[in-house]
Amino acid sequence: MRSLAFIVILAITLAHTATIHAAQTTIKYEDQPPPSAISPSLSIGSASDVCVVVRSGAIGTGLFSASTGIHVVDSNCVMLKNARMLASLGLKVSATSLMCQDRKIFIAMKNAGSPCPVDGLIGDKALERWKELGVIDENNNVVGSLDVVYGGVNKPRRPNDYGQPSQ
Repeated sequence: MRSLAFIVILAITLAHTATIHAAQTTIKYEDQPPPSAISPSLSIGSASDVCVVVRSGAIGTGLFSASTGIHVVDSNCVMLKNARMLASLGLKVSATSLMCQDRKIFIAMKNAGSPCPVDGLIGDKALERWKELGVIDENNNVVGSLDVVYGGVNKPRRPNDYGQPSQ
């Protein structure tokens, strides 16, 4: 009986409180613009075969709205396009050398038994040259940095380019 009385009193209190709060929620937006933030429509031109990704975003509240957008160059896409172009020109060793600047591809080529070209050498002669440079040890493990040969070509020129295309 006591729990039933408690439940009835609690239900009446909650119903009364909800009625009071519902009456106080009238807010007039008559002279205020709707909160909106529109993302900029960034274009990369009419070409669809580009290595630029567009990123944009917006946030809006009742008092403040902001939007931004940037172009980001996909360096892996650029490398693949350059290697494809070299191969189509008949420069397959050059295309392979370009792809080998990526450490994962370098290791995959070595594991497949066709080491990456270096100093104009291919095959077993290239493998011996990689060992001389200290990139591959005597157990055929990649231990050194590829920057010995490639000179940091695949590293960004600036530490932070804020999504702007580089030269």
